[in-house]
Amino acid sequence: MSDHRAWRWQRSGYDDRVHAFPAGERPASFVEAACAHTVPYAKVTRSHEGARCLPCLLIVADELAARVPGAVD
Repeated sequence: MSDHRAWRWQRSGYDDRVHAFPAGERPASFVEAACAHTVPYAKVTRSHEGARCLPCLLIVADELAARVPGAVD
């Protein structure tokens, strides 16, 4: 499959949590995280510091597990 999404972990200025945002995406105004959290692009900080969003962690982990042959039965 070639439709795998790449994620970049960045902090939202709205909730100060680190979310998984689509890598390489720079929309005109808002960006949406894997968990559907939206934030103005100007309020996204390229930082790994802070608490991670649990829904984003689970979504990205499920996608990674699906890429590994035999990982998901």
